[in-house]
Amino acid sequence: MTDQLEAAPPIAATPARSARAPVGRLRGGLILALVAGLGLVTLLVAFVGLGDVTKAVSAIGWRGFALFTTFWLPVMWVTGVAWAAAARSLRSDRIWPFVWARFVRDSAADVLPFSQVGGLVFGARSLIAAGVPERVALASVIVDMTAEIAAQFFYTLLGLGLIAVRLNRALAEPVLWPALIGLSLLFAAGAAVLLAQQRVVGGLGRLARRWLPDSIARADAVGAALEEIYRRPGRVALAVILHLCGWIGGAAASWIALRCMRADTPFWAVVAVESLMYALRNLGFALPGNLGVQEASYALLGPVFGVHSGDALALSLLRRARDLVIGLPVLAIWQWREGRALLRRRTGA
Repeated sequence: MTDQLEAAPPIAATPARSARAPVGRLRGGLILALVAGLGLVTLLVAFVGLGDVTKAVSAIGWRGFALFTTFWLPVMWVTGVAWAAAARSLRSDRIWPFVWARFVRDSAADVLPFSQVGGLVFGARSLIAAGVPERVALASVIVDMTAEIAAQFFYTLLGLGLIAVRLNRALAEPVLWPALIGLSLLFAAGAAVLLAQQRVVGGLGRLARRWLPDSIARADAVGAALEEIYRRPGRVALAVILHLCGWIGGAAASWIALRCMRADTPFWAVVAVESLMYALRNLGFALPGNLGVQEASYALLGPVFGVHSGDALALSLLRRARDLVIGLPVLAIWQWREGRALLRRRTGA
């Protein structure tokens, strides 16, 4: 009997292998994308010149980098307030959970290889852990993402307007078409998110009714929270305006970094470069953190607006370093808080 049991093929082995297969393919895809992004960055550094990039990075110094990093914190605070506005939680005692959730969301997206989806999930989880009702947290994530896409659309339009006003036709044409393609993708993504919100929530509700009866009320609650938010369009418009201020504030941080690198670049040029860079980053959504696409955008767009390619590429690498300096402690604190909450739940049980 023992021999027969040992000789019999394990029934659960095939499903287990089939369940692990998608996970393995996903992991392999992430590794391939990461290697491709790192390879592109390496080629760009070699093309621009390692000496020029190193010189630009060294020129900013520790004080300049600290100023560059510190200036980013109020920019993140503004985007957190925009999220709170989308959730109709502008009371001072309710803003901080959204600001902290924004830090967690961006840190996960910038540091971990999950792209934007993982950041959205972690941000929503942080809100729920802070006591924000689940329906409000999930609905506000959707609305805030829509508001941010709309703000980025206007930001890119601002960059295109600066190109039309400041550059001559010969310099503008090579930049306009890629920027228009990125802007079109951004507009399509925003329209798709806006049009699909109610349908997605409704589809989840129907799926819950069929397979997960306990989740019916939760899906319906998220749909009701979405409707409640959109009944106050002024709050959504405020979220868009705050996000637009955040985009411009990010350009101001980059301008400060370039000034610390002794690059005499006008502020309008930095706004133009960054607005178009973010539009072009949409083309590299499959790469973790848009690795390589961001660097290529800076290196190609910078010289068109009078920014030396070495300075532009150094700025991109400094942005990566800033994301790590902010993101790693934020994720460590978030994990510590999650661990404490889990321990309290287990102790209470």
